[in-house]
Amino acid sequence: MPPSQYPLNTMSLFEFRSSDALTLRYTCNGSGPLVIALHGFPDTFRTWDQMASRLVAEGYTFVALAMRGYVLSDVSETAAYSIDRLAMDVLELLDHLKCEKAVIIGHDWGASTAYAIAAMYPERVSRIVTFAIAPLAVAPSGWRERWARPHNIYLGLGALSDWWFRRGDFREIERLYGLWSPNWDVPMSHLSRVRDALRPAERSKAAIDYYRLGKTGQTSNNLTTPTQIPALIVYGEDEPDIRKAAFRSALDAVGKDSKLIEIAGVGHWPHFEAPEQCFVEVNSFISSQQQP
Repeated sequence: MPPSQYPLNTMSLFEFRSSDALTLRYTCNGSGPLVIALHGFPDTFRTWDQMASRLVAEGYTFVALAMRGYVLSDVSETAAYSIDRLAMDVLELLDHLKCEKAVIIGHDWGASTAYAIAAMYPERVSRIVTFAIAPLAVAPSGWRERWARPHNIYLGLGALSDWWFRRGDFREIERLYGLWSPNWDVPMSHLSRVRDALRPAERSKAAIDYYRLGKTGQTSNNLTTPTQIPALIVYGEDEPDIRKAAFRSALDAVGKDSKLIEIAGVGHWPHFEAPEQCFVEVNSFISSQQQP
């Protein structure tokens, strides 16, 4: 594992080469058992800053991966953003770190990737923690899901979606945060960071390509099979009813000793909206694996 004793504010940055020749970058801080964190949309790897500092203080090595296409990591010229390709990136990161197993934390697309890793490479995962996304085996689909979260349709239209997303200096970003987390007063500094990270044309296109290709371009057949890996699944009370119904079935799709938590007054970003509660739950869940 690369050197890891760095203060978080030094932005300790490392990189590795994926098997399809992209340079993927990550921050690495702390020492101890490995935690790898994966962000979602519209967001950046900095979404984990608070969680990282707290878990590093608890004795963990915290790695925050800049997902392929997003700022710091390379953009895929072939738009390779299928969920199984995202999972392969994490497997290759583990190999690069010379680490047999890790805890995987994910939000949004990162959560879907965590479920995929647990399904495809269970021998490389000790536990997973997911925010705001139900297990792929029980995730909602059909018209009720599309009505509740229509971005899954209109962000999948390629160049038209990218134009819509970029118009008005990305006012769609602020609209989506308000829609998905209606009770959160989103810090303007965070919105500005996300907007700036997606401003380069190739970055916004990559983020949109996730919606065009992420769930249709996969080649693995077992992404939606239940996993035996223990999972902590955290979601907000403000999620749509169709998604909350899926969360209530979540424990049927994950391993023994899993835990499901709904947080009142919280939407799609629980780790931001209720950081203290999320840290306590995550720390308790992942530390329990260390106990005899």
